[in-house]
Amino acid sequence: MTPVKTNIVLCGFMASGKTTVGRILSQLTGKGFVDTDSIIEERMGMNIRQIFSELGERYFRGLERDIVIEASGRKNIVIALGGGAVLDPENVKDIRKEGIVYLLKVSPEEAVRRSKESLEERPLMGDQAEDAEILMRAREDAYLRAADVVIETDDRKPEELAKQIANDFKDKTQTNSSLQNPGL
Repeated sequence: MTPVKTNIVLCGFMASGKTTVGRILSQLTGKGFVDTDSIIEERMGMNIRQIFSELGERYFRGLERDIVIEASGRKNIVIALGGGAVLDPENVKDIRKEGIVYLLKVSPEEAVRRSKESLEERPLMGDQAEDAEILMRAREDAYLRAADVVIETDDRKPEELAKQIANDFKDKTQTNSSLQNPGL
């Protein structure tokens, strides 16, 4: 029998809403919240852009890998992954052990619009929709392979997205649980 998964994992492009929706989901579900990029920044004492420029993307991905291993070993949490975390198949394998993975899909134009205030913190994000679209296309297959559920985020409020995900997660885990315990 398949064990019931207890984690909600959010993946997607930069500015897709992973952190914002994740915090709301944490409140709605009573689960803890882990933002992998925030943990890296906190532990390193520098923002993601600084890590990329001073230590390189490879170094950052190693830190990210360690945090994903750590987070995916926990139960009953909401995990907001960094935008490139699912490019590593080992990360995907680990998050799937305890988690249902939701891809928060955003258009290039919306990603650029949402990230205007934080472009300096996003090392791979350009300030043009064309830049975002190129990077999105390069990552699209990895996002889709990782996702159990795809959620469109354009023109939707974070609270609405969080409720949709919470309800979907509840439906999926209750169905799985009742299949394992038919006498309940």
